[in-house]
Amino acid sequence: MGDLSANKNPWNHVFPKTGERRRQWEVALRRDGFVSSGRTLLCSEYFRSEDFDGTGQTVRLKDGVVPTVFNFPAHLQRPEATRSTTTSRRAEDEPQPNVVSILNVAKTREMVIDFRRVRTSLLPLCILGEDVAVVEDYKYLGVHLDNGLNWRINTDAVHKKGMSRLYFRRKLRYFHVCSKMLEIF
Repeated sequence: MGDLSANKNPWNHVFPKTGERRRQWEVALRRDGFVSSGRTLLCSEYFRSEDFDGTGQTVRLKDGVVPTVFNFPAHLQRPEATRSTTTSRRAEDEPQPNVVSILNVAKTREMVIDFRRVRTSLLPLCILGEDVAVVEDYKYLGVHLDNGLNWRINTDAVHKKGMSRLYFRRKLRYFHVCSKMLEIF
């Protein structure tokens, strides 16, 4: 979709029928005492190009958009928000560092998951000239995964924990512990 401001024949759009959205459009116009009717039109030049949905045969406004492109006189312009604290101004002025430069190479691990029939040796991943350690398995959010996407280690641990609880539950039942206590365990 091209730049709509360059269009010599702008489209007209009917004001929304719903109360809240119509009110948003009326407020955006900033005209004292202006009340739109069911047939009030607004030119497409008051909308940004990303406000339009040009996927179909006709160009339509996307749902929920409000006119934002106005050429108000200086006394009606809204002041642009500025950063007030020293820290926020400094953060705005300083260039953001590259994410790769922030990574701690000593703590970063690489796990290669490769299901090809013929495996070739891969070059190690380098960050800032240092090789990242390649691991065969990794624990993430309490789940052990290996490079074949197998979590057998994790399921074995869960199974072992469950069997241990069943064993102790049987022992408690053998000693005639009340059923309320067994529900907790």
